[in-house]
Amino acid sequence: MKIRCFAKINLTLDVFSKRTDGYHSLATVMQSIALHDLLTLLPSESPGIRFTCEAPDQIEVPTDASNLVFRAAQLLWERAEQKGCAPSDGLSLHLQKRVPSQAGLGGGSSDAATTLWAIQRFLRLPLSSQELHECAQELGSDVPFFLLGGTVVARGRGEQLTPLPDIPPFWLVIVKPDIGISTKWAYEALDSRPDRRSHRATKRMEEAILCGDFERAMAFQCNDFEQVVFEAYPQLAWLADEMQMAGALQTHLCGSGSALYGVFSDQGTALHGAELLGKRYPHVYVTHTLTRERFHQLRLMEEG
Repeated sequence: MKIRCFAKINLTLDVFSKRTDGYHSLATVMQSIALHDLLTLLPSESPGIRFTCEAPDQIEVPTDASNLVFRAAQLLWERAEQKGCAPSDGLSLHLQKRVPSQAGLGGGSSDAATTLWAIQRFLRLPLSSQELHECAQELGSDVPFFLLGGTVVARGRGEQLTPLPDIPPFWLVIVKPDIGISTKWAYEALDSRPDRRSHRATKRMEEAILCGDFERAMAFQCNDFEQVVFEAYPQLAWLADEMQMAGALQTHLCGSGSALYGVFSDQGTALHGAELLGKRYPHVYVTHTLTRERFHQLRLMEEG
């Protein structure tokens, strides 16, 4: 079985105060995109779980229990054992990384969610959607989103999900510069600014989407992390300008960075913009958004 693990962008990202549990309250409109990793599942004669990863041109990806794919597989295996339906044979998983790491595109979370979905399907485990969601939530706040796909608003620490009507698909160019940004640092940088205020754009975008006013909805794109990231990393602010000079209608940070996405009017202008940007940046991706229906249609690449 081969499955695509689709990435995401945050069309809005409002960061509020720090909670007593150490997390920050936030509100965000998350959107699935076609850029993806590829996960292969095969039965194994050896008992247990075997995990390998191929990640060319990226930082070294761990294949032990610190990797979310391995953790997701272990978690679902334990659930299967509790239900008395764990297979006697083992399972082999191989991940081909295509989504850049430390980019704000949710690659690791998508891999984890897809692993849960794929193993349940592959082994025909009797787990409900709610049980699968609970497993995803154990692995990370944004992992449950990747079970839904499409256009979704998330609140709380990211675990409170409300599917929205899909925004009509549009083309993107994503650029990942050769720097990494710590999410922990980004939150701390926001907290250290006494004058910071959230854009609070999520509610406005949500209302526009529910009204079917997608042009107005797209105008509300913003990301609270930009106010500290662009200040600390001026090369990213310059990259945003370069992307607009290459034809992007809007440009925003992906999550807490370090990748940026640019919205383009059509595929042709996106390809042209990517060609221009590729002269200065080695990691440039042309992709497009996915509706929830297409997310689920395209996820399973090959049954096994």
